[in-house]
Amino acid sequence: MREVMRDFAGLIMRGEGLAFLVASLLGALSLYFLPAASFCAAAIGLVGLRLGAVKGVVLALAVAVPVTVCGYLFPPRPGLELPLLVLIGPLVLGAAALLRRDGRQGPPLLFIGAVCMAGAIAIELISGDAAAFWKGWLQHAVKGVKGATVQGFEENGTLVLMNGLIPFLVGASAFLTLLLARWWQSLLYNPEQFGPEFQRLRLPRTALAAVVALLLLVHFLRPALEMHILLVGIMIYAFQGLAVVHGVVAQRGIGWTGWLPPYLALVFVPQFGAVGLAVLGAADALANFRRLPAAESRAA
Repeated sequence: MREVMRDFAGLIMRGEGLAFLVASLLGALSLYFLPAASFCAAAIGLVGLRLGAVKGVVLALAVAVPVTVCGYLFPPRPGLELPLLVLIGPLVLGAAALLRRDGRQGPPLLFIGAVCMAGAIAIELISGDAAAFWKGWLQHAVKGVKGATVQGFEENGTLVLMNGLIPFLVGASAFLTLLLARWWQSLLYNPEQFGPEFQRLRLPRTALAAVVALLLLVHFLRPALEMHILLVGIMIYAFQGLAVVHGVVAQRGIGWTGWLPPYLALVFVPQFGAVGLAVLGAADALANFRRLPAAESRAA
């Protein structure tokens, strides 16, 4: 798999024409197959990481032309008129610029989280009722999904969380896409870069304080936003929690079995896995668990 990914990344970086062709094909495919959006945005992000933000933006604008034409000629199913690529592409480009500048993954994660929180707040304030806004979107979107109904979302309580779940998913997709682009870059130019860099991911305490302050503010001013902001916060700190797991496992030399349990939890019980990792990540912002093994060694 590594060799396949390295060859694919090498194809993207072989020249501007090939980068445009690969990203355009993936972008067009993403109108009908959502995961392709991440690969398209990762290709653009790889160019931004390696060649700079200007090159990445130029490629993104160029790719937008064939994707728009394809969407006009062959409209996607209802609800996807605004391509996922439009949502995660700018986030990945902005995050890539921050990552390229200082090589730390914390600032890009905070950038993505801040934009997603701002989006949730904007939808609530502009629409006046985020649940009604998303209900209208769902009524349109379910037309393209056999057997799906808005009533199902209402009955299981998902509808009232949509304004937090969508930013959660968009933010998680954008950061995972950035990580994919960074991994490709590492495979091509510095094979030892990616793992240690992710293991060092740590957000400042001031970021945790800001999230808590924002939660308190919306609790008193706009209670409907409280759970939505909390969901985006869970997304942010779940990534730090994963970085803690990988960092501690690497420090102690446990091997891949050490980080397998949280991934299994994310697959089989994602709601509990994400919350558990977020709690770990938030606690690490205060305690910095990845220093503990070194401290114990010195004490011994």
